[in-house]
Amino acid sequence: MSEYNRWFTDNWWISPLNFSENVLEDFNIPKNVYVRDSTIREGEETPGVYYTLEDKIDIVEKLEEIGVGDIDVGYIGRVQEQWDLANKIKELGLKIKTYCHLSSNPIKWDEEIQKALGAKVDYIGYGIVLTPWQLELFTGDSRVSPQVMLNIIPLTLRKIRKYGGTAILDCVDATRSDLTLLKDAIRRGIKHGVKKVLLYDTVGACHPRAISYMIKEIKPICGDIPLGIHIHDDFGLATASSIAAVEQGAEFMDLVVNQLGDRAGNASLEEVVVSLKILYGIDTGIDLSKLYELSKLVEEKSGIKIPPNKPVVGENTFLHESELHVMSAIKKDKFWMCFTPYKDKVVGQKEQLIFGPTTLHGDAIRFKCEELKFDEYEKYLNNIKHELRLIISKKKFVTEPEFEQIILKYKK
Repeated sequence: MSEYNRWFTDNWWISPLNFSENVLEDFNIPKNVYVRDSTIREGEETPGVYYTLEDKIDIVEKLEEIGVGDIDVGYIGRVQEQWDLANKIKELGLKIKTYCHLSSNPIKWDEEIQKALGAKVDYIGYGIVLTPWQLELFTGDSRVSPQVMLNIIPLTLRKIRKYGGTAILDCVDATRSDLTLLKDAIRRGIKHGVKKVLLYDTVGACHPRAISYMIKEIKPICGDIPLGIHIHDDFGLATASSIAAVEQGAEFMDLVVNQLGDRAGNASLEEVVVSLKILYGIDTGIDLSKLYELSKLVEEKSGIKIPPNKPVVGENTFLHESELHVMSAIKKDKFWMCFTPYKDKVVGQKEQLIFGPTTLHGDAIRFKCEELKFDEYEKYLNNIKHELRLIISKKKFVTEPEFEQIILKYKK
């Protein structure tokens, strides 16, 4: 290919179908798209994860460094450790905007609002619950109906404003709520002063087409009020569904580094922002080249290992073993794009190759010998393959430096 365009650049080669007018005509992508990070709150809800205050600040500072401007700090009116984080962020002069949540106990809301504002939180999330089973769980009273919740929206939002707070309407379990009731709640919220609306797919209960439909239905109600999406990954669709929401007008996404979170986790920050940038041309303001650093930091602080086949940040993403892939990697100056949609440096990774049972055809060995200027390798090819097979049978693969040592042994 002789010239660069939206799908073929110096750093990536993707399908031109992504930019087909027949595809794009169905989209309603907003002018600005941004991330609200939930790596602290949702991340610490991952079973077995505990962050110290120092851990949290290290993560927040790295998030701000890469371009994240908004963060969920949790239920700071009820959990002292979460209040400490919110307060420390402001004490340190970090620019990142903080969001918190009211608890499910209305009796405590006055106290929680005042405590949140004491930590100078930027947005107070009022969670509206419209599903009967969750209402009974939260309130302990089967008589509390969705209509009761609709009726207290004005009072609650006036309360937040009275104390000087700015409200975001958190639509809990939105995808399993009655759509008519959900629309009514959002209209009431906007009428009484909410500045943002966030839809929660609390158990990942929607497929991407259904998310698209929901956003299409709700975006006209929101108008200029930013609309966001929060999706769990119970069916492995959180990344796709978050992007589907953006396709139809959602301005922000709740994302979590390394896909941490309850159960199967939340939409992956690294997957979503890389997909939006490369596949859609949407810049979320995130420095993609620092994603791997961020991911490894969260791995260290959370104690949750990154799966090797995790997109974007997993070890295998830029680790090649099979014959043709290794050939492409060896001659990457010309053929890097043959088996990689984007270069390692785009996300701060480093490409590696190994020789395994699928790298013994002969051509990858030839390419590596030519790279090392070993012209007479053919005389020793069977010996080289024999040595490789012996090592592979004992430890499954041969690293590139190990392979080079084998070659240099025969190169006189």
